[in-house]
Amino acid sequence: MKRRTSADSRKNILEAAAAVFAEYGYSKTTIREVARRAGISVGGIYLYYRNKEKLYLDLVRGQMETFAVHTSSLTGKPPLEALKALIKSYLDFAVNETGLISVNLKEHDRESQKPLKKAFARDQKKLIAGILEKGVREGAFREMDCNETAALIFFSLRGMILSQVSGDLSELKRQNSLYELLLRGIKKED
Repeated sequence: MKRRTSADSRKNILEAAAAVFAEYGYSKTTIREVARRAGISVGGIYLYYRNKEKLYLDLVRGQMETFAVHTSSLTGKPPLEALKALIKSYLDFAVNETGLISVNLKEHDRESQKPLKKAFARDQKKLIAGILEKGVREGAFREMDCNETAALIFFSLRGMILSQVSGDLSELKRQNSLYELLLRGIKKED
């Protein structure tokens, strides 16, 4: 019988926790249910996580880091392609992680999450500003305040995620609509 490594156990716990938090929400999730889904003892969870709050924070942090690594790869693409891929990445994430995003929205005021969310937002706005600055330099985008425009794009993407979670318009239609709207405002006229 193959023994689990520490990394395997942690991954297994986080996968189970994601499913349980998405299904029950933060307040109704129990370590006991996460342990049951992970196929380990409650004590096994406590080897890695001091409490439910730490487990939830590690889950949120992991998702943010994974998403940030994925989107950081966009900087090497041409600006128009990078912007379109960025929008698609946000909406794909919203489609694939709707349950956990819903929990995150309900838990938005948790003090322990605020530094994580603030750092994530700062880094994502910086990434978007970098794409815009590259587009301006290369002549694909008109002159603009790239930091302010990046903030507006970031907040628009967050709004689209909220729209996805609440079950509004189809994902593809929104994705293309936002991209076209942004291009009308930032694309340099030929």
